[in-house]
Parts: sequence; structure tokens; C-alpha cells
Amino acid sequence: MRKINIKNFAKSIIRLFTIGLCFIEFMSATPYNHDTIPSAPKTQEAGKIEHLVLFKFKPSVSTQQRQEVVNRFMALNNSLKEGKPYLKVEYGIQNSKSPAKGNYDVGFRVTFNSISDRDYYVGKIGGQPDPQTFDQMHDDFKSFVGPLLDLNDPNTGGVLVFDFKSNEKENDSIPKTEYRLDHWTLFRFKPSVTQAQKQKVIDGFLALKNSKKEGSPYIKLIDFGYQNSKEGADRGYEVAFRISFTSEADRDYYEGKSSQNAPGTFDPMHDAYINFAKEFLDIDTDLSKGIMIYDYEVKK
Repeated sequence: MRKINIKNFAKSIIRLFTIGLCFIEFMSATPYNHDTIPSAPKTQEAGKIEHLVLFKFKPSVSTQQRQEVVNRFMALNNSLKEGKPYLKVEYGIQNSKSPAKGNYDVGFRVTFNSISDRDYYVGKIGGQPDPQTFDQMHDDFKSFVGPLLDLNDPNTGGVLVFDFKSNEKENDSIPKTEYRLDHWTLFRFKPSVTQAQKQKVIDGFLALKNSKKEGSPYIKLIDFGYQNSKEGADRGYEVAFRISFTSEADRDYYEGKSSQNAPGTFDPMHDAYINFAKEFLDIDTDLSKGIMIYDYEVKK
């Protein structure tokens, strides 16, 4: 049997003991704390927010004043939150041929990256919150445009606001340099309609993405969502859809029988969908009560 060198063995024990003490001391000095680890980004409010704003002007408002409204609204593209641009604005003049088109003069589409950005933009709704919690530039715009709107008009209320969280899966589906015509459809359901029936109406609308014109798909984008605006100007509409077309001819083919009904000039799939959906919509004798259409050539 090999003899153990007592002196060397003792040195090894002392060395291991010293290393162990150092490790224990290090662990005591730097305790594990999960709060020091960067947390995963919060995703509950992530996702693009669509904000549709439609204005109806008083009859006395001049063409020059209307253009000033457009100019000032579009200038909100330069508005900042925490020193950085945080929204995008587009606009257009109603050009729908549908009998359900709303009687609004100009429409704006604002997009945000989060609910918190939308809330910062909307800002003051009663009370006097801290100026740091709302967009002063937008607040000034609201003060400017308010007296020009036909707030007493029974059909429009002077303004319509509809917000929803986007369900679009693709980013910028339509090339930014390409012509684009946006078609907005807003639905108000009958009080008796169930959530399951509402979902069938939504699913049927989304299926129109598969519709074809001359043998090829022609609808570039369908986005949708339930109303979540805080401004109380949604006029009772519950769900909205935004369709993007790359030509006015495609939009006319889609709208179909409201302006052209010869075979081959309208989308039979959309026509069949209209007959299906209207059973669930709060139309009664007033078409615009249950459906509101707003179309425009997109201006940036």
C-alpha cells in the first residue's frame, strides 16, 4: 500500500477549505434576486391600434377651413411622446358608391403601436390630468376643430371615432409607394344577436380574402377588430373591417350591385355574404343604422 504524505494531504485539505469559504462568501455577498434579471417585455398591450376618425362639417364651413382641418390633423404626424414620433396619420375624402355610405366629409386613419400610445393621444376626457400624460398638440387640435363640426346633426353627430386592436398578421401589406384605396365597413348588431353569431359574421367577412376577380385573388388586406375607443363617439357600431384595394376598379367590383350589376362586374362571393350578414345587423328600415361604409383614396 502506498504511504500517504500527511504534510501534502493537510495542505490539500486547507486549500479546499479556503476555496469553499471564498465561494460561500461570494454567494452571500451576491444573493440570487430575480428582480435583478431583466423581465420579458410586456405583451398584453402590444400590437397595432387602428383609430378611425370621421368628421361632418357645419354647412357654413368654407373650403379653406376644411383644408385647414386636414392640414392641422396631418401635422399630428410630427407630434412627440417622450421626445419621439409615436403615430402615423393618413386621410381621404369619402368616395364610396354604397347606399350605406355615411354622410361624413373627411376621414383620418391614425395608427399606434400600443394602447398606451393611443391613450396618450386621446388625452383629456374630462378633468385636468397631468400635462405629461396627454398629447398637447392633439388637445389643441380638438379645441380648434370642435366649433367647425356639425355636432347637432342627428345622423352623424359631427364626428365618429372607432378604435380597435389590429388583427393584421402581416406588416405593411400594401407597398407604401403603391396606390391604395381603403374601404371601411362598420357593423352594428341587433340586440338579440349572440357572440357566436357575431363570430360567424366576422369569419364570413374574413373569408372574402379568398374571393377572386378574373381568376385571381384581388383583396390585398382585411383587418378587423371590436370597438375599444374611450371617446364615446362610436355611434353604436361594434365591429369594423378595413379592406385595402390597389385600384378603384377592384373596389367597384367588390361593392358590386350598388353601382354595377351585370354578370362579371361584381363579386358574387361578397354579394352572397351581404345577404347572409344583414340578417344579424340592426338595419330595420334604415340601412345606415346597421352598416356604415367609408371609402377613400389614401393620402399621406
